[in-house]
Amino acid sequence: MTDKPTPDFTVYHLPRSRSMRVLWLLQELNLPYKVDCLEFIPGKFGGDEYTKIHPLNKIPAFQDGNMIMFESVAIMEYIMNKYGSNNLQPDVNDPEYGSYLQWLHYGESTLAPVIATLMYQRHFFAKEDRSAATDKWAQKELTKVFSILEQQLGKQDYILKSGFSAADISVGYCLLLARLAKAHDQITDRIEDYWETLTERDAWAKISKL
Repeated sequence: MTDKPTPDFTVYHLPRSRSMRVLWLLQELNLPYKVDCLEFIPGKFGGDEYTKIHPLNKIPAFQDGNMIMFESVAIMEYIMNKYGSNNLQPDVNDPEYGSYLQWLHYGESTLAPVIATLMYQRHFFAKEDRSAATDKWAQKELTKVFSILEQQLGKQDYILKSGFSAADISVGYCLLLARLAKAHDQITDRIEDYWETLTERDAWAKISKL
């Protein structure tokens, strides 16, 4: 059996950004990593030097030796498949594997765009550029996509019946975004309970201080 390669990770990070997904995963897997905390310059995070790492100057970026990636969920899959020994994902032959993949991507593909719309409307756009109609649409859409999450959770602590997985990291980060977007009317008691379960984990406590 071939030994797993030795990690040489650097995570380019800003607090409350998608880099938290990567750090959370690494902490859960107990893998070593370095953190490069970037200067907060909207539209130019990290300055000119960081452009060499991420040409769009967005967060996160991730470096493993000479290899660089910058899509948070793709980075998660890379780490798990290369270094994670399937600790946070079901085996491909597991009955929950399809559900796991769906929810791993639900965080970024379905939840994040709606919440980001609220963020821009409420925090980033100038008041004259904001749209009440767009804000109203996003609120309704977030209620809908959260309701699907509630159905999946049922009375379970986590998304999968088998327990905590990387899908919870992907989705859980979006619950932080929803709080930052002040989507209080859309965060139901069940969603709040799920958030509290996630944030009680030791790995979250450690990375939330970075």
